[in-house]
Amino acid sequence: MVNVAHEIQEGCIPPGLAATVPGTCRWLVSLDYDGTLRAAEPPYIAPAFWALMQRLRPFGVRWGINTGRDLPYLFSELADCCPVLPDFICTCERYVYLADAAGRLCPMAEHNQACEAINLRLRREFQPTLHGALAEIRRTHPHLQWEIAATDPLSVEAADSETMDALMPLLTPLTTAQLAIQRAGRYMRFGDARFNKGTALQLVCHAWGIEASKLFIMGDGQNDIDAFTLFPQAYRSAPADAHPIVLQWMHSHGGFISPENGVIRALSDWFESRVLPQST
Repeated sequence: MVNVAHEIQEGCIPPGLAATVPGTCRWLVSLDYDGTLRAAEPPYIAPAFWALMQRLRPFGVRWGINTGRDLPYLFSELADCCPVLPDFICTCERYVYLADAAGRLCPMAEHNQACEAINLRLRREFQPTLHGALAEIRRTHPHLQWEIAATDPLSVEAADSETMDALMPLLTPLTTAQLAIQRAGRYMRFGDARFNKGTALQLVCHAWGIEASKLFIMGDGQNDIDAFTLFPQAYRSAPADAHPIVLQWMHSHGGFISPENGVIRALSDWFESRVLPQST
């Protein structure tokens, strides 16, 4: 099978279709991908997830992936493991794609192009400072194993999550009111502070007229906390193996921590406690 990731770029309409079911979107599910919807081993997305979403769809439930991955990297797997595409996708914690009436995932062009222009300008202005700081970190902390991402000079990939834990105090002083860190597991990137998973999801909700109380959000990484914070009325959840900072956030803010990994338990609880009572 041809790897479609080599055929698409950020900003295009990716191949494949979302499910087309009559009726409007009344409830929205936003899922982080790696470590939340995606398991560590195949099948990356459990068959039980597709069965559950098929059951929920007649209730007006639509769903999407909100990820730090870029579009080609995400579709390197989705094309093979998804019988249908999500109803929306947010990539790189900033770009937004919404399914049209035919099920095509169309980019929110004006927003995405503005994000791209801002990110390119940020690369030009901040890259020398960042790479100078990284060179000093490599000199003073040679035991830490990390690399600058091949596709993004503002991103760092550590050997593991524990290494990134050690890197974060060294990188955080570089942030400003305009410059933020987005971190998930062993990955992090610097980006414009105006864009994050929460603001991307906010655009989806506005486009489809979804109030926070009709929203389900689940994630396992620190970059999910922006979305949790922006929607305090949403059903906010994390899998049992989420990063300790995320689990602590859930304990402090009344979120749901699934007693098991994956999304099924939390989605079922949300459906029974919020969706079903309003459908009778």
